[in-house]
Amino acid sequence: MDYIILALIGFIAALTPGPDIFYVIKQGLCNGKNYAIKAVAGILTGNIIYLSLVGLGLGNIGKNPYFQLIVGILGGIYLLRIALLSFKEKVKLNINKCKIDKNIYKEALLLNLSNPKAMIFFAIIITPFLNKNIILSLFVLFLGISIAFILTAIISSKINLEEKFLAFINKIASIIFLFFAIKLFITAYEAYEKIGN
Repeated sequence: MDYIILALIGFIAALTPGPDIFYVIKQGLCNGKNYAIKAVAGILTGNIIYLSLVGLGLGNIGKNPYFQLIVGILGGIYLLRIALLSFKEKVKLNINKCKIDKNIYKEALLLNLSNPKAMIFFAIIITPFLNKNIILSLFVLFLGISIAFILTAIISSKINLEEKFLAFINKIASIIFLFFAIKLFITAYEAYEKIGN
């Protein structure tokens, strides 16, 4: 059940309005499915890099109760902030400038890697799952993200997405982030109890 929740969080997080998802939507609406899929490939390559770094870094130190306490508190606060910002954010989808770029994969990869907050976000999301299989947890998270981006690429090339729909996704995402913030605070509390014993 935890892995299903993790995949769902990856799925919803990927759909929240931001530069990556807007880039894929724009390519789908402007240039069609093939261009949108190229954009997805670039973004997912960036995610693989980030998730690999998270896996390498957290595999060794992630089970330390002091680390879990600090990440639980700071991560909970961070996700709480994202939840509030997502709930209040006004969604604007600007597709007036449609152009065909030959380097869509590269542009999407650089767009994804230019956001160092992604690595922090992945580290925070994966922390409560460190007592389980870290590789499987990272894979399940990546699977949820991949499905969201691929569906977005296909759907955006077929229909006209409206800002209302994206705003609705934002509200759902804020609830998911709030739930996960609470889960991180629980992780921090459990780590605090381990330190006390």
